[in-house]
Amino acid sequence: MILDALEKLLRDTALRDLGVEEIAQSAHITRTRFYHYYKSKYEAYAALLRRVAAEAINLSDLPGAWFDRPESVSPRESLFATMRGMKNVWFEHQAVLREASDLWNAVPEVREGWFEIINGLIDRTRTAIELERERGVAPPGPDAQRLAESLIWHGERTQFLIFINAPGALAPDDLVDMTSWIWLRTIYLSDDPKL
Repeated sequence: MILDALEKLLRDTALRDLGVEEIAQSAHITRTRFYHYYKSKYEAYAALLRRVAAEAINLSDLPGAWFDRPESVSPRESLFATMRGMKNVWFEHQAVLREASDLWNAVPEVREGWFEIINGLIDRTRTAIELERERGVAPPGPDAQRLAESLIWHGERTQFLIFINAPGALAPDDLVDMTSWIWLRTIYLSDDPKL
């Protein structure tokens, strides 16, 4: 209830401009009731951010997802499908993620939540890269941890630029193709790696 109301408000108003009273009213509760659940609007926001992250992580656990790619599914097919699914989740919750990308360096509660999400994605990506190398589908290359960090942070900033409609940002429809091609060429050194 509170988190749904907060997400709805974030579509039109930055978190820094929202007050607890406004969030409580939108959730049809009293300010006192809000404080029963959360100490601050930032704590509520961090809970909302974790909820969105869980939705994205659940996608990466689906059968055929690139993060644990079945050997019968090509890396290209699996990666494109996974990136499409992730993009759909990110864009469904873009107001929440825009705030995280904007506030992570300024608000401790947001930083903690954002790093939890980013580090979870980095860990999953590193593990997938190592698996692809062990299978012999991806060639040896840079340290898998550093490569995963670079890919995930690149994606985070690319999406943020789209969310804020920055000059020169990718069109949202181009995000999946561009990101998938970058990952394929960086991890596999190929546009369509063979099994």
